[in-house]
Amino acid sequence: MAVLSACKLSHGGALYKFDSAESVQWLNVPAHRSKFLEHFGIETVIKDRSFNVLVENIPIAFSPENNAALAEVETKAGLKSKSIHRARYIKPMARRNPDQRTAHAIFTFGSKESTNQAIKFGLSVEGKKVYGRKLISEPTRCLKCHSFDGSHVAANCPQDNDSCGTCCGAHRTSTCSVTDQNQYCCKNCEEEGHAAWSRNCPTFTSKWENHKKRNEDAKYRFYLTEDPLTWETLTNQGLSNDREPEQLTRQQAAPQQHHPPPNAPTWEWRTVN
Repeated sequence: MAVLSACKLSHGGALYKFDSAESVQWLNVPAHRSKFLEHFGIETVIKDRSFNVLVENIPIAFSPENNAALAEVETKAGLKSKSIHRARYIKPMARRNPDQRTAHAIFTFGSKESTNQAIKFGLSVEGKKVYGRKLISEPTRCLKCHSFDGSHVAANCPQDNDSCGTCCGAHRTSTCSVTDQNQYCCKNCEEEGHAAWSRNCPTFTSKWENHKKRNEDAKYRFYLTEDPLTWETLTNQGLSNDREPEQLTRQQAAPQQHHPPPNAPTWEWRTVN
């Protein structure tokens, strides 16, 4: 077993890259994992890597906290038991419209293979066939100052006072009472008519486009493995978390383009202090 590289993460953990899948499998053995952790602090743990899929328009009857509901999704999708680690709705239930019947959710898988299978063939949730796509990381916005420029979160924001992401007022966004979009104000653009959290914000759009160009993984439909079928690239329209999921039948499916990934796949583990 050999460690190819390690880098420190912003939250204090470290990301290790190993030389092969066999090395990672070695760490799956509890005794080996304990031996590996002896070289770190007593509170250090290994966090298994997970893979997220954005699934849109699933029936709100689905309960992501229900393990039986997750197991049913796995069974109907032909996935191994415990392939889905967890699921959560993107928008809080309290913010749903009274007549809303479907909602978007994020499903977290434990392996690239199960994730890619869900992306390719879709999932059956509460009797409805739904399709998902790889969740692409986005620029981080501080929830205190709402800046995209600093590599910080609200907990360590250098700004003393809270700024509202909805109306630019000197209060937390969660306490804002403004509901009229005409009174929205963006802290980043210093413009009225939209909030700092709007996905149509020009500042966010610019940061998002630049972020995607720097993110090699965003160019591929699947999570990369040694299987060439996972090297299918996306069109420009596909490089987004906003587009509609691909609901293509075999007859409708567009020709696929497969290109070798820029780097050979590596297997990652994260240690969290």
